[in-house]
Amino acid sequence: MSHSAYHPASPSRMPRRMRTKAGRKLERGGYLTVETVTLWVVYALTILGNALIEGGQLAGATSATIAYAVFTWFTPAGYVFSIWSLIYVALVVWLVAYTKTAPTRPQRFTATSVLFVASCVLNVAWLAIWHFDQVAISFVVILAEWAVLAALYLNVRRTAATPAGRVPIAIYAAWVTVATIANMAILITRVLDGGIAFLNGLSAVALTAGVLVLGYLMYRRFHELAFPLVFLWALIGVGVQVAQVSMLTAVIVFVLAAVGAVLTFVPLGKVRGMLQGR
Repeated sequence: MSHSAYHPASPSRMPRRMRTKAGRKLERGGYLTVETVTLWVVYALTILGNALIEGGQLAGATSATIAYAVFTWFTPAGYVFSIWSLIYVALVVWLVAYTKTAPTRPQRFTATSVLFVASCVLNVAWLAIWHFDQVAISFVVILAEWAVLAALYLNVRRTAATPAGRVPIAIYAAWVTVATIANMAILITRVLDGGIAFLNGLSAVALTAGVLVLGYLMYRRFHELAFPLVFLWALIGVGVQVAQVSMLTAVIVFVLAAVGAVLTFVPLGKVRGMLQGR
């Protein structure tokens, strides 16, 4: 090879390399981008923010003390909120899946990453405002978070190639849907100073039916199990909670949940066909 055919790159043209072996591997693979690093940092800050706000009892309160300060007929029992652990673990799975696809994307922020960052910001903002017992403002914030997550879910439905790139966001969006309705119920109950006894039970039944219908539609339209499963988890918790004041309402909620599960998951047409075939 002649000297004229070989032109070593000048230092100014050489790409910057991470000094560690892991860093060089990530950089060669194209995974370590401004976008992916930003998403991981924002996620870590979201976890830290939640830990500091909730663990440190910002404003001398916890989420539970605000949620249960007045009895609300559409607030799930406390154990139901353990789903947040599942959500945060699932988001790690989603971040890994999204990071793996970084080499296929231009070196810029996508709509998916922007929406994810916005959801994280709203997540922490809602929790902080909630701790200050600003239920009305927190409802506006969580409504915005729900809209962002709905847009994020529709986006990943279109762009994600694997379940890992879609299901975690579905779980998150489904739970925030329930949380938004619960926030609304708490706000209305406070405004009405405990509400109206008959309408309280009726509203719990109506909201249960509405959530089940939404889960059914999401499953039929998108074949997404996460929505109806998360909704059923929450609604059973609503029944457990409301049983403290009205066993009749609780039974109706449980029956509706059972019927909703059957209509959503059991292929009634096939069952009917098998019975007729006999």
